[in-house]
Amino acid sequence: MTTNLVALDRFGILASKFMVMAFLVYCHLAMTQAFAADCEPPTVSAYTGPLFDAMAQSGQGLDGEEAIRTAKSVGVTRMALFARVHIKEDGRSLVNHLASAHPDFITLGTQKLFDMRGDLDSLYVNEVLDDIATKRYRFVGEILFTHGDKVNGEITATGERYIDPNGPQTERLVQGLKGLHVPIMTHWEVYDWNRDWPKFNRLYAAHPDQIFIWPHLGFASAQQAETVLAANQNVWATLSKREPAKHNLREESKEELVGGPVTDQCGNLLPEWREVMVRFSDRLMFATDAHMENRWRHYARVVARWRVILAQLPPNVASAIAYDNAPDSMALLRHIKPPPRPNNIEGKRGPLS
Repeated sequence: MTTNLVALDRFGILASKFMVMAFLVYCHLAMTQAFAADCEPPTVSAYTGPLFDAMAQSGQGLDGEEAIRTAKSVGVTRMALFARVHIKEDGRSLVNHLASAHPDFITLGTQKLFDMRGDLDSLYVNEVLDDIATKRYRFVGEILFTHGDKVNGEITATGERYIDPNGPQTERLVQGLKGLHVPIMTHWEVYDWNRDWPKFNRLYAAHPDQIFIWPHLGFASAQQAETVLAANQNVWATLSKREPAKHNLREESKEELVGGPVTDQCGNLLPEWREVMVRFSDRLMFATDAHMENRWRHYARVVARWRVILAQLPPNVASAIAYDNAPDSMALLRHIKPPPRPNNIEGKRGPLS
């Protein structure tokens, strides 16, 4: 009991420190934006509970130890991490080393590839199933099913990477994971909604016992997000990359077809997104998707923004999205201990309780 109280006191002190730091960083950003926008920044104090970063990735060039120190300094107590693998770099060695060195912090996912087209590569499926069988990997890292060319990313001949989610190798992967409680990160973006939503709906509906994680909610509008989540109880989603209001897709025609951020320019949570977060609070997860150098460099800023967004939600909803849902999605509840919570954060669960 004494040990638990000491741990709680320590977390409370740490929470107070990063709450102040996060709020100051956020206020500076919000005030700067408010001068150029017809809105006022939110007046809430930053959410101070623990965070589980449900999606982060790395190539070989990251200073992993520094990244972990930064994450912990802003109250992230666990991180789902996977390696980026393509012709320029292979992050598996670094990510595997970090997972071994920090087993109580890193939840390890299988590697993310960039060169698959049309269907999943059979060798990739073999490797993923072999990796999952070792029980070292708790989720299938991001699969780029549809990924439009980004402003600062690779330029493809077709303007997108595309894998048919109803292909035979995707089916083989899902069948190979049956009964293992291992979620699959299915990245698809809504810029071609009429082509892709029916295909993913078919995939999700065909495998109701398989959990699928939808990164960034596909850059969907609130209405599109509600459509997907309401149709399929086995679809969970990360809220990563939904805080910035900036141009993302290289083609303007695609950019016009995706949804905007969850806040206005001053950081106020939009009513339609608040409704989505409350309704689906048992399946939405905080995440940064730190991946490229720039995103990792601004990790603390991203977390600060999300702490202010989370503070605009009911306490039980905030705690579910901030931490509780991620270990649920990866069947980790029997493997990890939840961190202590400061006294001003309710420990109640949302709809999963």
